[in-house]
Amino acid sequence: MSSHHVVKEDQEPALIMADAGAVPVTVVEQLLEWSPTVIVLEAALEPVMDSGIKFDVLVSTLNNVKAHVVNLAGYAPLKILSHQPGDRPLDTALMFLLASKYRSVNVVGVAPDAFISPVTDLDIVTFYNGLRWSFVRSGRFEKWLKKGIELRFISQHNLIKQGLVDNVVQDEGLVTIAGNTSFWVGEPYA
Repeated sequence: MSSHHVVKEDQEPALIMADAGAVPVTVVEQLLEWSPTVIVLEAALEPVMDSGIKFDVLVSTLNNVKAHVVNLAGYAPLKILSHQPGDRPLDTALMFLLASKYRSVNVVGVAPDAFISPVTDLDIVTFYNGLRWSFVRSGRFEKWLKKGIELRFISQHNLIKQGLVDNVVQDEGLVTIAGNTSFWVGEPYA
């Protein structure tokens, strides 16, 4: 008997490609398994195109939109979102997701501390510098982890950590981390 998953459109996490070379190809392939909406930031456009990844949205500086419309005509249907020079393309992509009622996003190549409000309305996982960083909006993280895995944290004050000693999993099992505010937790993804 086979298992079928029904996923409503736009319910799976979207994927933002900020740096196509930030993770191994196998990680990107896993993120693409459910055919998410793929958003490419302009700086990652060439490597994404070279890798053959189909994308749905390009975030571009306003100055380059006309050139992209011409050069990417064969990629239709494609949305091009523009931002002013000096504005952060990541913010434009996140605002698009919020306006489109997405609940979650995977991001490739953005440091967790680069995210600013109002990302508290999205479930975010970002793959950066060899770690899979999860934004824990609820203030509670629970996961079954193998012994010896080291977790990293951003804004870890007032966190209660069960199953960890010096941020290392002591015994295979359920690790629980709780705090009175949201926080970032990073774990190796390999």
